[in-house]
Order: sequence, then C-alpha cells, then structure tokens
Amino acid sequence: MMERVYKQVIPDFDKGYEERMRERSVVYWPEKINVPVLIMHGGADWRSDTNSQALTLVQRLQEHRKTYELIIYAQDDHGLSLNRADSHRRIVEWFKRYMK
Repeated sequence: MMERVYKQVIPDFDKGYEERMRERSVVYWPEKINVPVLIMHGGADWRSDTNSQALTLVQRLQEHRKTYELIIYAQDDHGLSLNRADSHRRIVEWFKRYMK
C-alpha cells in the first residue's frame, strides 16, 4: 500500500528501496539533529515496531548525546487515539520548554 506512495514521492525509489529508505531514516543520521526531539509511540501500532524504530532511534540519540524524550503509550495505535488529550498536552509542554 505505502509502496505506491513512496514511488510517487521518493526519487529513484524503484532503483533501490533499502538505500532510499535508509537515506530518509533519522536512525542513520542522528548526529545531524540539533534540536530536542520528542518521540511519542503507540505500543500497539501495527505500522511501526517500537523495538526496531522508536527504541533504535533513542539508542542512536543517546550515543550522540542528543536531547530527547520518549513516551510510549502501551496499548495505543499510530495516531495515539486513546491518549490524544495527554499526547497533545505533552506536545504543548515540550514546545513551551524548548521554543525560545
């Protein structure tokens, strides 16, 4: 399903799926991040695995001593629909803390 979208928005997607996706994955270039990062993840999200994505990113951010916060809503989905009010509150707090 997403492959059709990727083909439309990612140049040369058909020439190398793995390489094109790697170029776009922050996991492979955390050293370039120069702002605090808020990561919010639904533990029941079928679209992205917590261990292979969110936790891998956190590990890479730690390795590069970047500022981040990870919040995992254990039973929630991709849109954090079960915790919408809490996630919105945390986003606002995050921006208030780091926007200057």
